[in-house]
Amino acid sequence: MKLIELIDVSRSFGEGELRIDALKSTNLAVEAGEFVAIIGPSGSGKSTFLTITGGLQTPSEGRVLINGNPFSDVSEKKRAKLRFEEIGFILQASNLVPFLTVQDQLHLANKVERSKVDKQKRDDLLKELGIFELKNKFPSDLSGGQRQRVAIARALYHDPAVILADEPTASLDTQKAFEVVEILARETKMKKKATIMVTHDERLIDYCDKVYVMKDGILTERVGS
Repeated sequence: MKLIELIDVSRSFGEGELRIDALKSTNLAVEAGEFVAIIGPSGSGKSTFLTITGGLQTPSEGRVLINGNPFSDVSEKKRAKLRFEEIGFILQASNLVPFLTVQDQLHLANKVERSKVDKQKRDDLLKELGIFELKNKFPSDLSGGQRQRVAIARALYHDPAVILADEPTASLDTQKAFEVVEILARETKMKKKATIMVTHDERLIDYCDKVYVMKDGILTERVGS
């Protein structure tokens, strides 16, 4: 089942001689339980790809579908709603709220939805990620690896179909980086998510089902990876 699909998606800026094709015609489908890596040099189009996939900007041409439903070509209000419901973001900096405890980071989703906290779901998720004993700690009390685990928990808590991870291990040492990506791979399989990870670290791609290379705005699959 395709959870996210890009169909002939491109993004350009400017016109005429000043036109820049940041992302050229791109087709990609990621299925439930599939963990995909996007690698490539800085300025190759990875960030543009990710922001379009996540609905933070719209393509110049083409369409993005989530769960088979239109995503890129709906109103901003509807896209924001779908983005919250269907996509979990994990960023290079964990982006945790400094004055909230670990468990309260997850409760933010409940406040946005005006829904009741699911304590069982929260605790089970924190246990899966090995951070249950940290649930009353603040971000300043955590290591970099622990903060990224919390970011993963926060992304998974509202049960999105798609996980988008932008250089999620860039600030971690090698061992912690492998641990975080291993967790992402495991959670992708267990919870049948479609996960796309943008990374510059090719040592991490062994955990991925498919690897794509972005160069000069062109996305191609690396065969045999």
